[in-house]
Amino acid sequence: MAAPSLTLLITLSLLFISLPRSEPLPENPSMILLGDGFEWPISHGDAFDIDGGESFEDVADRRSLYWKRKRYYISYGALSANRVPCPPRSGRSYYTHNCFRARGPVHPYRRGCSSITRCRR
Repeated sequence: MAAPSLTLLITLSLLFISLPRSEPLPENPSMILLGDGFEWPISHGDAFDIDGGESFEDVADRRSLYWKRKRYYISYGALSANRVPCPPRSGRSYYTHNCFRARGPVHPYRRGCSSITRCRR
């Protein structure tokens, strides 16, 4: 009786050892940070082009903007190009010219016809 239980024990042990091991995942797997040593793939077809006369290092330096340690900022002009001209819930039309300086009563549902609305409501 010892022999069947011993073979069963060995079989279960081998089965347990052969199972794949699971590793713990980070809390948020989509938020894995890449270090500074991360390399972007470069197309080697153009890098070793003999007609171009450029070395591999020149092509890699020219194409790689990731390695530059510059800080890029968005200018105030670029930010103001996409801003909403009138504050929300002010009652003024989105198309009111210079709505921040506009004075007078606001009647959002009694506006006249304009080229934008074409009198359709």
